[in-house]
Amino acid sequence: MTALLKFGTKNGKTRTLLVLYILHSLGKSPKSGYDLLKEIRTVTGGSWVPSKGSLYPLLHQLEDEELIAVHATGNRKRSLYERTKKGEEMLHTITEQGKEHHRKMILYKDLILAIFGTGIVSPRKLLFEIKVATEMISSEHERETVAILERCLTDLKELTK
Repeated sequence: MTALLKFGTKNGKTRTLLVLYILHSLGKSPKSGYDLLKEIRTVTGGSWVPSKGSLYPLLHQLEDEELIAVHATGNRKRSLYERTKKGEEMLHTITEQGKEHHRKMILYKDLILAIFGTGIVSPRKLLFEIKVATEMISSEHERETVAILERCLTDLKELTK
């Protein structure tokens, strides 16, 4: 798996999923590059972790663009990165665009299923239908919905053993 998923910004610049995750993570708390690598390893279950050779140049680029700021701490001058206001605004813009794309996907769900669905009943088609259905469930039924989905996930995990 790579972080090649790309997202556009208002100024036409594209951003990878890795950039978005870095900005998201640094919005929670300042972190070192090593902390980010450990966190990504945890979040992906170790299935994908960027190399130091790709992460650190990316952090420097984000700093140059004033999307993050760096601070040296401690005796060894460990660099801690934090998201700037400009980085927060860019992340917000892209996540809002993502929500709009999701709304469009729901509108075009039947066309998408015709293209990407394989057969009458496929896991992909069912997952898409579940996603659409959960979007329409009212907040009063949220706990019940979560319980149903947790049971489903438990059953699916049993199939992988």
